[in-house]
Amino acid sequence: MTTTGDHQRFPSLARSSRPGSTIQQRLTLLLNHEIAAVETAMRSPSKWAVVPRYYEEDRNEPGKYDDAFRSLRAEIQPSKHADWAKVDPMVYLSPFLTLIKASDVSGPVTGAAAVALQRIIISELMTLGTHNVGAAINRIVEDATLSKFESTNNAQDEIVLLNIVQVLGMAVECEVGVLLTDVQVFKAFQGAFMLGDPVTKPKEYGDIMAYYSRQTCGQMLRTVFGRLRNQANGKADAAPAHGINGAVEIMDFLIDLIKKDQAGGKADAGQDQVMEDQIMFTLDMVHTALLTLGPELIHFEVLVAQVHVGLLHAMCQAVVSHASVSIINAFSQIMLCIYSFIGTISVCQLEVLLERVLLKMADGKGVVTVEQQEAALEGILDLCRQPGFVHDVFVNCDCRLERANLFQDMCTLISKTAYPLTKGSTGPSHFICQEALLAILTAIATENKPNAFMAPSPELELPCFADVWTPLVQGDLLYLRELMDAAEEPGSSNGDGSGDASSSSGGGVECAAAHAEADRRSTAGAGPSDFQRLRSAVYEKHMKRKLSVAVEHFNKDPKKGLQFLQATRLMPLLEGSPAAKAAREAGTHTGPSDIMHEDALAACLGRFLRVCPGLDKGAIGELLGEPADFYMKILEEYTRSFDFRDAAVTFDAGIRLFLESFRLPGEAQKIDRIINAFGRHYYAENQAANIFKSSDAAYVLAYSVIMLNTDQHNKQVKNKMTVDGFRRNLRGVNDRENFPDEFLNDIFYSIVNEPLKLETASSMDVSEQVFLGLHQTSRTLRGQMVHSDPGRHLFDTTMFRLMWGPAVHAMCSIVDNVVSERLTPALWTMLEGALAGLTTATHIASMHQLEDVADSVVVNLSKVPAQLANVSGVRPDVAFGRDAKMREVTRALAAIANKHGDCLQAGWTNVVDLIVTFYRLQMLPEAFARALDGDGEGGLNMKPGEPAPSLKARRMLAKSQSNGGPSIYRSITYMLALPTPEPDFSGERSLTEGDRADAGVTEELLSRCCFEDIFTDSKFLKQDSLVHLVKAIIWASGPIPRQPGAGGAANWDVAELCLELLFTVLLRNRDRISSLWPRTYEHFHAIFSNSRDVAPSLVQKAIMAMLRLCQRLLPYKTDISEPLMKGIQLVSLVDEQVASDMAQTIAAEVLNLLKGAAPYIQHQPVWVSICGLLKIIQYDPASFPVCVETMAWVVKESLTPMNFTIVLPTVVDLLERAVPDMRTKGQGQRPGYPQHIPDLLGLLLSSEEWLELWWLGVSRSPQAGEPQTESFKHDAWYQVVSMLCRVIKNQNLEVRSTAVGYLQRSVVAAEKLCIGVEQVEQALMQLVLPMTNDLSTHVSGGAREFAQCEVTVRELVRAVVKGVLLYSEPLQQLPTFGGVWRAILECLSTAMTSGSKSELLTEAIPEALKNMLLVLQAGNLKPGWVDNDGTDLHALTWAVAKKISPNLTPQQLGSSSSV
Repeated sequence: MTTTGDHQRFPSLARSSRPGSTIQQRLTLLLNHEIAAVETAMRSPSKWAVVPRYYEEDRNEPGKYDDAFRSLRAEIQPSKHADWAKVDPMVYLSPFLTLIKASDVSGPVTGAAAVALQRIIISELMTLGTHNVGAAINRIVEDATLSKFESTNNAQDEIVLLNIVQVLGMAVECEVGVLLTDVQVFKAFQGAFMLGDPVTKPKEYGDIMAYYSRQTCGQMLRTVFGRLRNQANGKADAAPAHGINGAVEIMDFLIDLIKKDQAGGKADAGQDQVMEDQIMFTLDMVHTALLTLGPELIHFEVLVAQVHVGLLHAMCQAVVSHASVSIINAFSQIMLCIYSFIGTISVCQLEVLLERVLLKMADGKGVVTVEQQEAALEGILDLCRQPGFVHDVFVNCDCRLERANLFQDMCTLISKTAYPLTKGSTGPSHFICQEALLAILTAIATENKPNAFMAPSPELELPCFADVWTPLVQGDLLYLRELMDAAEEPGSSNGDGSGDASSSSGGGVECAAAHAEADRRSTAGAGPSDFQRLRSAVYEKHMKRKLSVAVEHFNKDPKKGLQFLQATRLMPLLEGSPAAKAAREAGTHTGPSDIMHEDALAACLGRFLRVCPGLDKGAIGELLGEPADFYMKILEEYTRSFDFRDAAVTFDAGIRLFLESFRLPGEAQKIDRIINAFGRHYYAENQAANIFKSSDAAYVLAYSVIMLNTDQHNKQVKNKMTVDGFRRNLRGVNDRENFPDEFLNDIFYSIVNEPLKLETASSMDVSEQVFLGLHQTSRTLRGQMVHSDPGRHLFDTTMFRLMWGPAVHAMCSIVDNVVSERLTPALWTMLEGALAGLTTATHIASMHQLEDVADSVVVNLSKVPAQLANVSGVRPDVAFGRDAKMREVTRALAAIANKHGDCLQAGWTNVVDLIVTFYRLQMLPEAFARALDGDGEGGLNMKPGEPAPSLKARRMLAKSQSNGGPSIYRSITYMLALPTPEPDFSGERSLTEGDRADAGVTEELLSRCCFEDIFTDSKFLKQDSLVHLVKAIIWASGPIPRQPGAGGAANWDVAELCLELLFTVLLRNRDRISSLWPRTYEHFHAIFSNSRDVAPSLVQKAIMAMLRLCQRLLPYKTDISEPLMKGIQLVSLVDEQVASDMAQTIAAEVLNLLKGAAPYIQHQPVWVSICGLLKIIQYDPASFPVCVETMAWVVKESLTPMNFTIVLPTVVDLLERAVPDMRTKGQGQRPGYPQHIPDLLGLLLSSEEWLELWWLGVSRSPQAGEPQTESFKHDAWYQVVSMLCRVIKNQNLEVRSTAVGYLQRSVVAAEKLCIGVEQVEQALMQLVLPMTNDLSTHVSGGAREFAQCEVTVRELVRAVVKGVLLYSEPLQQLPTFGGVWRAILECLSTAMTSGSKSELLTEAIPEALKNMLLVLQAGNLKPGWVDNDGTDLHALTWAVAKKISPNLTPQQLGSSSSV
């Protein structure tokens, strides 16, 4: 029963609870059960202790802990339905907590109490609404960390410890754990860790305790930092009692654990493993904390400072001293978290971690095993895979004057490590590096935009001095407006020295001015935007290149370095110096700050020495210690650039920061000046701390620290200074006062534990002061990351230019070193990755118009399938189908050539050569025939209307003919008559099923590669790439002519294939033929001029190609008509015998050419060549009708003043060939082509008529009187007469009769054509009269071959008479008419004499003479008419007349005239 006092202790128990309050009843029963469990444990002798501590008679006596539990048990029984929320938990927790702290109880009892506490904590007894629950939960943690018990045995003790750890974990994680204070949270974490610490725990305990302890610590960490995260983002339901301070304490504890493990010095292997495990656990806890807190970490400046300084320094120490795989991995993962969560303010720290630690380990420095190096490479790979990391690193490191070229160094290292040393030596490190390269390339390709930014030209200079050093010292961003303005000026060179970017083809590159204009519009009236900052970074990278040159000069000779800086306007000129005077006279330095006074120049130099990277630190120290006033000013400015106001920068940290930036000179006076400047500056910035009374005190202490460092760390000093001695030496130096002992003690032990040292970039041991300085920088704008998101494309070109060379070389090397015979799944993955990387690199290059990349890739990859030509013992297609590497590389090559052919130039040679190799090996699929189809009209098929032979059949035919030796070069007619063989590989029947399957794989793969698309889609290539493709095709044809013994006829089919490919490319690029024609012309010239030494089939196809090209291009490309027509002239170079052998082809192609393009042939030499070809091929019976048809087309449709005099003789040639020749018997007879004679005679008439019509049109135009027109008219008429005279000499009566009629018509037409008398006289004297005389001799001889010759002579005489009658007056006025008349008289006399037996002539000639005399009677025919030589023409005339006709006298003529 309860007493009154009990009701006072439990006020809620006095009130009756509601019936059915099951929750309260459950809690009561829970407490009762736990009390009973503890009492049971205490009453068990076997569990109380190993040896019972009481006798049998003492069993009934109560123990000192029994009363509390017995009383508690009695008190709660009547109150089965009490409201436990109103009960102070300490009432029922006190007995358990007392027991858990008791040192005189055994482990099982303590364990029972701990179990009870666990169940109470997770029950509903302790909720946020419970009275005084905060004090209770804090008391639980406090007492649990003070737990003590008597040891029983190892197993039992370990269980007890596990229960205590569980109590601590549950206390933190439970609902009311939010009420724990920062101190208790830290105690809980520390207690849980210490209970399982493998260093401090007894060796008898197993590993279970350590494992569970660490798991509990991890869960605590997630809980505490999770609550901190919720508090930061406002998601916490209630503000926890603990917060940032507890998290800071835990983080400090973890950092101290890492440092503690580094301070132990060398240890044996076992201890080293324990320390390594400890470090690994600690790093894992740190990673858990960062991962839990996430991006909210950036809101807690104290935690950020811990991470930036203490954690990173401890991590670097750990990974250097314990470079195990697990620690390196943990180091990398923490770096990854830092970049992901607080990368915005950690760019400087990440640069140091990568450049000085991770990259060096990945390069094999500081590591012992290959696995450790691979772990470092995996860390780099993880970072590279993060979205934006690659660009962020480049923008914030490589494009920053004061930072390392981290991106470039990273790519160089990865590429170098990815390169296999020997064939087949690829391993995990190569795979990791390949993945990293692929990740970088993918990042660049992903961020790629159609319009890439063209980087500034290397020649771009600052127009005036730009003070970049002050912003760098102050931590501000540079905004290089001067340099950008200079780049954006019209006419400036804006991209890699290539001039104006707008002239580049394809529109794929934007110049700086375009970006600037767009940026001005988007940010008008605002401050620098992110995009502007990114553009500024581009130009900062440009300046960095120049600065690196200045650094080289400075390190060799500071004066020359300064001069270079001034020349590049990175440093002002000194007022009054010769350089300043010369600049003013030349007008080169016109900016307001280009020339400065000494103080300003010294300030600039001081800031330059402080922030410029790569300067020799020894040279800096020597300059700073110089006694001249100018150098003293530099020293003051240099010293002022340090920020010592941060509370974290203690005195020893400050002097470390200062002395790590340069090397102290050896001269004592220089050291004194430098340390004095440090003391003044440190005192000025720390007066508020009230430690130093004057700057001299700071100076003396700084000098004493340097002396202490020498004393403690110089091996020659035997008697080391003690801390008391150090304090004693500094008594009264602080303006006669002493420094605080604690202050001096901290400095002393800091120097003793860690000496002052010069920080070098090559060292992996990064000091804490470096991270302290970086943390200061991270709080400035300069130290914060400029995110590359708004304009990543600005840097893609520059980034890719930096990395593609070594990256492509490395990946190509991986491909080369993968051995097909040992192609494991891992190697297959590596091969695929390398090919994917090369394809991605080519894609990026195509976007940025970088041709060298694709060429390099193709040249390297093409070596793999080219090895197929050396395969022996197995059919090539079978070997190819078996070789997975060769197939994959070929697929990649085809994809690059088809998708990114724009980037290929020299690489086309390898692509075409590979295609030719496949052809030679009879592996090209039939789908490739599309590439031989010209522009879709059958290509150069030598059998029009019939399907072209398959590629394999062509190759087989060529190989079979190559065995015949020189006899292969026979007529094309014979070659075309050969049957087309079906593909029949040697040994086809002996192939196994597997071989056939492999051959099928080859066929399918090469079909999918679509090599034919390269040629059929060549119209989409850029100009330069297309020109190189044409050159590659021509080069693959081989030399023409071949050298003796250089391959025989088997190679000519390859030349034919290439010619067909060339034909296709030219036709499909007719709009750009002008750039392709010069090389094409040379190729055709080589074929035609060496036609006797070239395969006839190649010559035939070349003729077809040339004529068809001209036929299709001339109507569309008038601007290159002259080069095209020169191409037609090339055909005339073909040897006559070769041309005769392929007459049908030439005839058909010439006909098609003239039908399609005759109006566009505007050069006489071309018509000469065409007609010359027809003259050669007309002897072929099958070609003659085509020649006639060709001339008919020209005469009727395309006669012009330019081709008239060329076409007409060709018509006459054909006419003469058409006339049968039966003069001799036997083989000399020629049947001719009588059926074509009327047509050809009609062409003569048509030609004459055309001339008349032409003059009719021209005579009415202004061209009528032009000399050129007159000359053509006279020449054309004369040629008509000449050709008719030539035809009249023909034996065929029909031909002669028709031609004489046409001649008479031409003589009459001379008057219509206004032919001059001189031309008429010439025609009579040189053509008509001599021909009449010749035919007259045939009349007198009675030649049978000239049937009815007298009729022809009569008509010729009539033609002469018509000419004389029409031109009587002009002829008589000629001074040479006497000679003409004498020739006429002689001709008539000869004809009369020869035809004395012909009635036709005896009647016609006197009549003709009479008609002429009648006309001349009114003119010159008078007595006294004398020729130039004195001959009496009057007498001569009548003498000849008397012979011809005795009745014809002057009197008779006079009477006839009067009549």
